[in-house]
Amino acid sequence: MDPLPEESLPGYLLRLAYRLGRSPGRIAELCGISDGRQRRLVADHLLELPADTATAFAQESGLSEAEVRGLALMRYARTYPALRVKRGAESPQTGRKGYFGSVSHFYSASWSVNFSSRYCPDCLVGDSSAVQVAYGGAWSLRWHLPVVFACSQHQRLLDVRCPSCRKPINQSYAGRATLITQPSNSVRLHPVQCRNTVPGSGDRVSRVRLCGARLDQPTDHDVQTQVSPADHAHLIELQRQLDQLLFPAAASVDEEQPRGWTIQELIPIAQLLTLSWPAGRNLAPSDGLASLIDEYAAPIHAHLLKAPARRNAQLRLLWSAPQDSAQCGALLLSAKALLDEAPDEAALRERVRPLAQFAFENAPASACRSFFSRPDFSPGLARAMARRVHGFYAAGPLEYATLRVPSRACRFTVEEVPSHLPTSWYDKYFGDFAAHVPLANLYTVRHLRRAASLKLAEMAAGGSWRNCAEALDIPVGQAHSALVKLRHQFGDSGLWTRFEDVTEALAHHLDVLPERINYARRRRALAEWQMPDEDWTALCSDVRQADRFTAQYGTTLGTVLAWTEATQADYHLCPLLDRMRSGPTGIARLIDELSAFFTPANHRGGRLELRHRIARYAARLGEEDGDRGGLPVAVAQRNSRWA
Repeated sequence: MDPLPEESLPGYLLRLAYRLGRSPGRIAELCGISDGRQRRLVADHLLELPADTATAFAQESGLSEAEVRGLALMRYARTYPALRVKRGAESPQTGRKGYFGSVSHFYSASWSVNFSSRYCPDCLVGDSSAVQVAYGGAWSLRWHLPVVFACSQHQRLLDVRCPSCRKPINQSYAGRATLITQPSNSVRLHPVQCRNTVPGSGDRVSRVRLCGARLDQPTDHDVQTQVSPADHAHLIELQRQLDQLLFPAAASVDEEQPRGWTIQELIPIAQLLTLSWPAGRNLAPSDGLASLIDEYAAPIHAHLLKAPARRNAQLRLLWSAPQDSAQCGALLLSAKALLDEAPDEAALRERVRPLAQFAFENAPASACRSFFSRPDFSPGLARAMARRVHGFYAAGPLEYATLRVPSRACRFTVEEVPSHLPTSWYDKYFGDFAAHVPLANLYTVRHLRRAASLKLAEMAAGGSWRNCAEALDIPVGQAHSALVKLRHQFGDSGLWTRFEDVTEALAHHLDVLPERINYARRRRALAEWQMPDEDWTALCSDVRQADRFTAQYGTTLGTVLAWTEATQADYHLCPLLDRMRSGPTGIARLIDELSAFFTPANHRGGRLELRHRIARYAARLGEEDGDRGGLPVAVAQRNSRWA
């Protein structure tokens, strides 16, 4: 028996079982899909058959392996990326690796598959061919995709429930999905008859029978009556556009392809609408469609508030597609309306931020944390959904929830961000800003220079400020201390917004620089370096107080100063000082001496002259060796005069 076009694996097994007069479970066993001991058929096979199973199935059924693979949903994986989600990958509910929850919960939370099939009665009638007159039309594989809620050919929403027993078709049992309901039942049913169980007759209450209602007949329970004619037309048009994206090979060459949004964007926006409902009610094209979403989302939020002990079960529903076709279509149509109004990233952020903020304030923190930090958002959508916490983006209700994408489209990389904002950059961009900081003190400049570097790193690489500190080789404790002190000094003055604006201007400056320095490479190249004696001697020539510096500290003072200048990092973080701290002698006097070099009031005489020479020395040091990735050599051998 040849598969029908786009026929699903369970549909093919039902037709084959009916033709041969055997149960679907027995046919699956003969085809190598079941070992005969299972009362359920593995639901994973709807997505993809293992290679050895597909080979055995092809041999027993007389089909080619390509035909067997065509019965599973992975044939659509190229155009529907949600199908690529695998158990053992990052959970769409928690963002962590591993398998969490049953197979049906895992895949439904990622909008990968509906194991309970929707259906079009007109399609199940089949065409006039002999095989379809005898066995009905195909159970279409696409009906298992959550984003397929209507039949474009017959211009109708898909049915979900049997018109007789009113149960979903092939529904999961106790949360466990199956390929076919009651596969081992020997009652011979036509492929388009309902296999749901219903209470049997007689005194034994526990006795059940199969429903057996025909699903290819018109019924009084018509899903089309749920929406107005105008809304129905909008839903069918959306399904037509989705079909063009999902099944481009079947689209007419005359049909215009949809522009401005993708399915990868549509699904998370739909999930955000559910999470933040009713904040996005105005996005629904009509009150009727908004009411449909309300029928779906309101009970979920009500249960989350009333029964926190059972919250995990309800949280899964936040991420799943509505089973009802009209509700699912209304949700997707509202998501499309948002995307249609957002032609660029700025507009997307403007429309998404209110929904995200409402979710942060009203939805469970665990739900927000798992949703907003998901790795599968597009960069623009991830930035639009993130919120600001004291000048930095957070992908969740807590400041350490990581925004996994750069918070800005940058031409510079995180390796080209110095860990301590250079003085020239600070003076140009933050000089006036610092004058408006209340409660400012001697350390405010240092904290601002460190915070600005962290913000530039976030723009270029993403992540939380903790991740940015690690990328810049700044101890997390020192980064946290700088931010805490700035939060105290900024208070509620609105300076964080201005801080972001100033850093944005600096980022634009870095974008347009014709050449940039790789500071990360310099830090690596100079990590074990110490200034040669001859270099320090040349630098100190004719400099007042140089003899005292050499007598007390040897080349250590020059090493730290040159490292600081070359890497544009805080001198406290010099690797040489770290090694000296763990030694038997203290470095308190050395730190005081270094501090004097970086105190503006002491920028005069010998210290100022030495700083100028060190600056030229460090520039040559970086250009000739560090920026090429090699370890520095005795630069003084090539130029012994730094005056």
